[in-house]
Amino acid sequence: MRELAQRLWAASPCSSDPPSPSAPLVNERLRRSLIQLAGTDGFQSLLRRSIALAGAEVPTLRVVNVSSDGRIHGIEQLVANALTAEQAAIAVTTHMLGLLVTFIGEPLTYSVVRDACPVSAGDSSQKRGCS
Repeated sequence: MRELAQRLWAASPCSSDPPSPSAPLVNERLRRSLIQLAGTDGFQSLLRRSIALAGAEVPTLRVVNVSSDGRIHGIEQLVANALTAEQAAIAVTTHMLGLLVTFIGEPLTYSVVRDACPVSAGDSSQKRGCS
């Protein structure tokens, strides 16, 4: 799951741009696909749990929270350090993918990821359209 999360991060435009306070921890297209699959409340729950689990790896995640629209707030400390922001995004996405595998199974998880971000299923060196 970590390798897939790294590919999703590499395909995201925010991985190459300077991070901003509104930088997502989860690839935007994946977020939209998961909201379609699980609804806004389901996505929020999944994101909250993923952040809680990832907080053990990236302690600065303990200060963030999820808004009612599934966006992250309080990540200013993360974006001050691009490496930490990348680590946080990969950790959160890794846990999110792991939870999805638990809830819906590996084949459906990979299908959702492939539909949301075709680049992630192929060459991670290609940065195109997965934001």
